[in-house]
Amino acid sequence: MYTSVKWKKNLYEFTDLPDNYTDSTFLTELRKNVKSDYVSRLEAINLAASISIRLSIPVLFVIIFIWLYNEWTTPNVIIISEIVSTIFGYLFYNIKILNMSKRLSEDLRTTLIFLIFGYILSPVLRTLTETISTDTIYAMTILMFLTHLIFNKYGSTEIFFSDSLSITSSIFGSLMLASRLASPLHAFSLLTVSVQFFVLFPILLSYINNKVIISIIITIGTVYLLLPMSNVCSYVFIIVVVFIHFICPLWYIRCKQFKNNIYGPWDEAVIS
Repeated sequence: MYTSVKWKKNLYEFTDLPDNYTDSTFLTELRKNVKSDYVSRLEAINLAASISIRLSIPVLFVIIFIWLYNEWTTPNVIIISEIVSTIFGYLFYNIKILNMSKRLSEDLRTTLIFLIFGYILSPVLRTLTETISTDTIYAMTILMFLTHLIFNKYGSTEIFFSDSLSITSSIFGSLMLASRLASPLHAFSLLTVSVQFFVLFPILLSYINNKVIISIIITIGTVYLLLPMSNVCSYVFIIVVVFIHFICPLWYIRCKQFKNNIYGPWDEAVIS
C-alpha cells in the first residue's frame, strides 16, 4: 500500500512509489473532444457531392470520347456546347471575384492563344501515339485517370500537395484518347473538353457553395449519355453516385459519435 506517501507530479523527485503508480488525481485534467468538428447532414452531403463530381467528370469525359469515336455526335456540337457553357461559367466566375473588367482582356488573350495553338497542333497530337496499339492506349488511359483520381484534392483545403500530378495525368490520358479519333477537328474538340473539365471546371467549382445541384446536373447528363451505350453501366453509375451522395455521409455521421479524442497535461506543448 502506498497511501501514506503523497503523490506529486514531479518526474525528478524521488519517491517510494513505483514507476507505474497512478494517483486518483492523475485524470482530473482529462478533457475529451475539445475541438468541435460537428458536421450536419446537409454539410456532409455537400462534401460528398464534391467527391461525386470529381468522380463523375472522368466518366463523362470518356463517354464524350465514345460518342465522338462512334460518330454519334459531331465535333461542332461539342465545341458549341463548350463555348456556351464556358461563357456562362466565366460570367459566374467574374461575378464571384468582382473584377471582370480587369481580367477580361487578359483572359480573352489566353483563350485565343490556346484555341489557335490547340487547333494548329491538333494534327500532330492526333498522330502522336499512332504507332502504339489501341489496347495499350486504353490501358494507359485508365492508369492516367486512376492517377488523376488518387492525387485529386477533391476541393479540400487541408491537403497540402499540389494538383499538378492530377491535372497532368488527366491531360495526358486525354491526349492518348484523342489520338484514336477520326480527324484533327475531333481531337481538338476532345482536348478542349479535357481542359474545360480538368483545369477550368475545378476552379469554378471552388466558388460554388451548393455543390449538390451541380452534382445532380452532372449525374443526369452522364446518365443521359450513358444509357444509349449500356443500361447496366448506367445502373451501376447511379448506384455508385447514390452511395457516395447519401449512404457515405450518413455512415460518416453515425461513425463520428464513436470518435473520442482525449487531451491532457501529457500532450505536447503547443505554442499559441
